[in-house]
Amino acid sequence: MRVLPKLFVPLMVCGALFIGCGDKERPQNGAKTAEKPATAVLPSRFTLKSDTQAVTAEVTDEGVDFNVSEPAVLIDFFATWCPPCRAEIPHLADLQKKYPKKLMIMGVLVESKHPAELKRFIEGHGINYFVSNAPDNMLFANRVMELLHQPKNFTIPFMVLFVKGKYFRHYVGLVPEEMIESDIKEALREVK
Repeated sequence: MRVLPKLFVPLMVCGALFIGCGDKERPQNGAKTAEKPATAVLPSRFTLKSDTQAVTAEVTDEGVDFNVSEPAVLIDFFATWCPPCRAEIPHLADLQKKYPKKLMIMGVLVESKHPAELKRFIEGHGINYFVSNAPDNMLFANRVMELLHQPKNFTIPFMVLFVKGKYFRHYVGLVPEEMIESDIKEALREVK
């Protein structure tokens, strides 16, 4: 009976040496296996375009650098068919009026829309801020979601506040104007 416990430990050690750790994918007889394809690397530089302006956005590890003079940029990923997206428009327009030289609101359309149809939508909803209808919009959205560790099939509206290119805060769904304005004030205090 005492022999069994004495043999048990050495047998387990020998067994562990021969079994290894999850080596199921090792090729037999030295054959090479095909490498797994790398996931697509998204670009880091984008051009967002409205009917009158183009903004360059470069995604970095800390946020997004924009070629704009305003220190704070609020990106709003939205679609024209989305009821909460349409409901937030008057609030975003108010914020753009309150902070004209300190905040740039950028609507980034995540649907394909004919320019004339989008122009009617902008005029009909009183949008007074930049709205991008560029081919890069979805690639840009995916890259920002990757930066924020969010899924590519994100909920809209989805807003992200950047200050001097650095990520500050993001919002999912319809958010009260007062909450966004409070965060804008806090972000602008950091700029000073």
